[in-house]
Amino acid sequence: MGEDKREFYKKWSLPECRDYPQEPPAAHQAKALGELGKWYAKQGKSAGAGILVLPTGGGKTFTAVRFLAEGPLSDGYKVLWLAHTHHLLEQAFHCFRPGRIGAIREPRCELRLRVVSGTEGHFPPRYVEPTDDVVIGTLQTIAIAVRDGLPNMKEFLKAAGKKLFVVFDEAHHAPAPSYRKLLQGLQAEGAPVLGLTATPIYSDESKQGWLKKLFPSGIIAQSRANELMAAGVLARPHAVPMKTRFTPRFDARDYQKWLGTFKDIPEQLVDELANSKERNAFIAQTYADNREKFRKTIFFTDRWYQCEAIAEALRKHGVKAGSVYSHVDASVPAAQRQKRDANENAKVLARFRNDDLDVLINVRMLTEGTDIPDAQTVFITRQTTSRILLTQMVGRALRGPKFGGTADAYIVSFEDDWRQQIQWAGFDLSDGSAGPGEPGKRQARPPLQLISIELVQRLARQMAGGSNVASVPFQSHLPVGWYRTMFDARLPESDAVEPADLLVMVYEDERAGFEKLIDYLLAEVPEALADESATLEAHEARVRGWREKFLGKVGRSATDLEVEILQLARHIAQRGSAPQFFAFEVRADHDLDAIATRHIKNRIDVVGANDELRREFAREDRFWRTLFYRYEQFRNFYDGCFQRIIAGPAGPAPDPSDTKKAPPPNEVDEATKAEVLARDGHACLACGTTRNLNADHVVAVYVGGSNEVGNLQTLCRQCNILKAKQHIRFRVARTSLVQPAAALPDTRAPASADAANAEAWGRFLRRSINFFYQCAAVADVAIGQKGDGYYNWTVTLWSDNPQSWLKPHMAGLLERIQAVREAGGKPRVASLRIVAPGQKDLMVKDKG
Repeated sequence: MGEDKREFYKKWSLPECRDYPQEPPAAHQAKALGELGKWYAKQGKSAGAGILVLPTGGGKTFTAVRFLAEGPLSDGYKVLWLAHTHHLLEQAFHCFRPGRIGAIREPRCELRLRVVSGTEGHFPPRYVEPTDDVVIGTLQTIAIAVRDGLPNMKEFLKAAGKKLFVVFDEAHHAPAPSYRKLLQGLQAEGAPVLGLTATPIYSDESKQGWLKKLFPSGIIAQSRANELMAAGVLARPHAVPMKTRFTPRFDARDYQKWLGTFKDIPEQLVDELANSKERNAFIAQTYADNREKFRKTIFFTDRWYQCEAIAEALRKHGVKAGSVYSHVDASVPAAQRQKRDANENAKVLARFRNDDLDVLINVRMLTEGTDIPDAQTVFITRQTTSRILLTQMVGRALRGPKFGGTADAYIVSFEDDWRQQIQWAGFDLSDGSAGPGEPGKRQARPPLQLISIELVQRLARQMAGGSNVASVPFQSHLPVGWYRTMFDARLPESDAVEPADLLVMVYEDERAGFEKLIDYLLAEVPEALADESATLEAHEARVRGWREKFLGKVGRSATDLEVEILQLARHIAQRGSAPQFFAFEVRADHDLDAIATRHIKNRIDVVGANDELRREFAREDRFWRTLFYRYEQFRNFYDGCFQRIIAGPAGPAPDPSDTKKAPPPNEVDEATKAEVLARDGHACLACGTTRNLNADHVVAVYVGGSNEVGNLQTLCRQCNILKAKQHIRFRVARTSLVQPAAALPDTRAPASADAANAEAWGRFLRRSINFFYQCAAVADVAIGQKGDGYYNWTVTLWSDNPQSWLKPHMAGLLERIQAVREAGGKPRVASLRIVAPGQKDLMVKDKG
């Protein structure tokens, strides 16, 4: 077992821990411990289930650990601690410290803790032992291990017998179907359950029923954020959003690949933000201009070089700043590491604690058990989609005056000019919880960024033909409203679950269709769509059928509609209720047709019209400056409306005989498609699947490609999306590249449920390697169902494809495979071999 895994296993000597001074609980924690003790004595030993509610910064993990020490662990119970993300697992693991577990009474003499998940550095479930006392694991990993009857997990549960106590972190997620089954199964065996949350849980009516069933004791103890602020336990947080005016380059293809993964933004965008000199200078200037107000401050950054750049800029302003790097940041070059001695981080942290530094800048120091001090202000240098990370960062500033903090805390967040819809995590300052956006406000606020993106894209299409004449009234470009969809989604290749909170835009021609679709789904939605791992690919045929039935004649693209239909279906499947609809109440106030009509009627000249348009664009009671990035875009859209109105109603359609030449169709006709699929053996030429096939253009129609059979090839939907407009001919088995790509393509690995599915892995390897070589380079993938081939996999390439190109990427490819296998509770692959005629074999072996 590697050193990193040993980091997440500990065996404490309890006699030694009892010699440590025990950390005293705060007044609200002592009150909560009293209530928990009463509950435990009456119901907590007989399959009782209740919830502890403490706001972020209120110490709910400390309180839970202290309760376990004084109660269940002292009474001989084993503990199964469940959470959604590896961040929460590690936070819980590091909370079991001598000053807290010393409260465990005799005769227990030792405590063994283990962290279990599919995350690198954690233990796979096959390492769980019957002698473990506290197993801290992700819901996905534990649920699969219990469902599949993994021997190690069975032995642990058998050793616990009737003395298993379950802790469920972030209990407001409990109603998700897979977690429901796990908790109900454990409760059926007599296990008591304590739920933890910072969120007021009964505000969501759709979840009340299941929460009551899973936690019949309800809320055992609760403290509210405003009460703890008044008592001086928590600081009163003040949000300080700062606009950077920096526009990240998130191109359409990368955005479409990222969309729906529910991951944080891609690493190349993080690099771009961290590398911007102007942006880093702006961040430093913000602190320098407000140092008297912000005082002691922690900066959270993403890269070591960003750390250094901001620190240097602060020093130029006379600010005393120090930086700490995480040991996991392998990108720090040797020369830079040599400048810092082994104890540099500890020295910087000590100087900050002793008030010798004004600012502490850190990289990735949140989840490693590092004792980062608290401060009055936190600088969050970029937006994140992870509510867990955001909560941990904000929590560093929330210590109130009663615990050596301050009465007021400042949360300074830097917001960039993104041109895409991204569901950023937000912090609700009223109750101390994190979630998507601002709860209670977001749903009713017009989604101006989404409308703006669509408007600008339509303007670009309108002007692409060389003339600027709007084809339809301006109001048809604005939605009549939107649905708010909320569901839990699992991150790909991860145990982590994040709450999705997404808006579905509804246009005039779609309203009735969406209403009928929702009525249908409320009665007929399949249970499979309640799964947190549900994807459009897995439910493509079903979703397409719904689109054709209910929204087949609307103007929007099928791709956009199918994504939004899936969101509606996942919401209804998980919550059992329709999403709320919000009307765009000020839609009528934004009508360029009405302005253009008035100008025509009053015969306003060009100069007068331009003056009035500039005044209209600047109005504070209008959203024009948010809907359009620049006045020129606003004016161009107006010009299109003006030209359509001045031209008058369109005349009758011309007789077909008058048409000299019709443009070629974009879509391949069914007969040609059938011919292409038959020629290619009714299988995707890139990955080999026989499902969701279509005729793909080798040279895209967009750049002049034709519908002739020679320009068509059979690809599945997933490979077609991955290829996009690239010119790749998969009917050729020899690469035309003269040098390799920098990395393997970001293809989707099989789900953990398919961890032992040889066909799924074969498709994954073919797709990854064929796209890497940009041809049908893979001749064969050999994965056995049993025996040697089950553990030792072989990929054979056609000759003339340099297999040495794959060498730098094989270790990472194998690690992706191992992560899914472990998450699915399957044995690790022993080796991955690449062979090709006339070339030396390549092989990478398992190092786990």
